[in-house]
Amino acid sequence: MRYFSGLLLTGLLIFLLSACGGGGGGFGGGAVLQGRVVLVGTGNPPNPQATVEAGGRSTRTDLQEGTFQLAVPIGTTQLIVRAPGLPQFTFRLPILQADQTVDLGDLYIGPETVSVQGRIINALTQEPVGDAEVILLGQRAFTNPVNGRFTLNDVAYDPEGILDPEGEVRRTGFIPRRFLVDQPVISGVIDLGDIPLLPETDENPPAGPGNVQGIVIVPADTPIGVRIDIYNPPSAQFPQESVIVNQSNGQFRLWLLPGDYRLVFVKGTRSATRNVSVNDLQTPINLGQITLQ
Repeated sequence: MRYFSGLLLTGLLIFLLSACGGGGGGFGGGAVLQGRVVLVGTGNPPNPQATVEAGGRSTRTDLQEGTFQLAVPIGTTQLIVRAPGLPQFTFRLPILQADQTVDLGDLYIGPETVSVQGRIINALTQEPVGDAEVILLGQRAFTNPVNGRFTLNDVAYDPEGILDPEGEVRRTGFIPRRFLVDQPVISGVIDLGDIPLLPETDENPPAGPGNVQGIVIVPADTPIGVRIDIYNPPSAQFPQESVIVNQSNGQFRLWLLPGDYRLVFVKGTRSATRNVSVNDLQTPINLGQITLQ
């Protein structure tokens, strides 16, 4: 009788381990999600830790780094982040494949949420670009196939925060485009207007795109972090795009389509302005040294 009971107990244990995926590890045919949860206002991980849930499983973020790793079944479409004192955030997942590890990057949370909308257009023809992927603060959406419009919901927002969120647009056949979100919130919505994407053509430079270049100088400070706001036309109230200088020598390169522009270079309380006219795509323009005062 003892021998029979032992067999029964062993079989039951094996069944339970198989059903739950062998404890905290992965399971056959599943995928592994990894990423980092951070606060939109500071860029730091939440403290107390956040809880990450997806596919019926959950884990907690690392207290120091905000990182997490979670095994989920194929077919999981969304990931939920909960942190004490903050609203719940739901992030859309890419299509998962078996035995795949997906790095979701930084997922931002904050005290409030806003919707971010806009339209993606072809920079050369001004026609809408459908099925482009727009990524911002961990949220992602695809543009409407007909009109090129998109809406990102549940985007983290902190009215007291100091960060200007940066997003990215991707579409096969186009050069990836980064954009800065520094427009005001009106009735819970940020409208980015039109975001142009440049098609990949033989006229594009073979290396990183850039037909306007120069060097930014910030006396007694590093030029890294200088923001270049691009206004087109020059009288525009809000920038069409913003670029961050990331070279310690202050060098920058911009890809500007034919037209007239006002470039505003900003770091802290210092700034400088340059007007530039671009006549064609192939003629390089060197703005020389630009010193922030």
